[in-house]
Amino acid sequence: MKIFSMLTKLFSSPVRVKILKFLVMHAPAEFSAADIAAKTKSVVRSVNKEMGKLVETGAVAEETKPETLHHKTMPVKHYRANQDFILFNEIKNLFVKLQILDLDGFKGKMQNLSGLNYGVLTGRFVGDSGGEVDLLLVGRADNKRLEKIITDFEHTLGWEINWVLMELEEYDYRQKIGDMFLTALLDGPKIEIMRKFV
Repeated sequence: MKIFSMLTKLFSSPVRVKILKFLVMHAPAEFSAADIAAKTKSVVRSVNKEMGKLVETGAVAEETKPETLHHKTMPVKHYRANQDFILFNEIKNLFVKLQILDLDGFKGKMQNLSGLNYGVLTGRFVGDSGGEVDLLLVGRADNKRLEKIITDFEHTLGWEINWVLMELEEYDYRQKIGDMFLTALLDGPKIEIMRKFV
């Protein structure tokens, strides 16, 4: 397939781009069309239509597996990003960079939320799809407001954020004892979104 034709097939539909972004950012996990539709807030029929085009480019791999629904076993197609695809790394890097462009509004909302002392983005925000945590927050905050801000940002991104809220006392204690989880997270690649330590 010629490169221009391939790029057109990958990016010519907003739904297709949303699906591709979701699969790439969750690689190597695999999902059924119903799962993808639920996670990306899309219509199953639209997802099914777009998957054939993505599979045709080679960017997405398809595998049929038996699945039991209502006591009946039937073949169900599952999809995952093809990490051997020639443009996989470039596409992933593009999506990671585009996410950073979406950060300003999210940062502003977090900084205006009283009670938070510190916040960093890690995991998928820095290209590590295998990371346990994508967002670490330190302090205390109104849980309902915080969850709404994060949920709204998840809708913008098209994927679920794994986040942790840690009270300042726990954060200080974990740093003091050299907690492996916190040390690995803070020593690794990260994007700092706020710092309000007193």
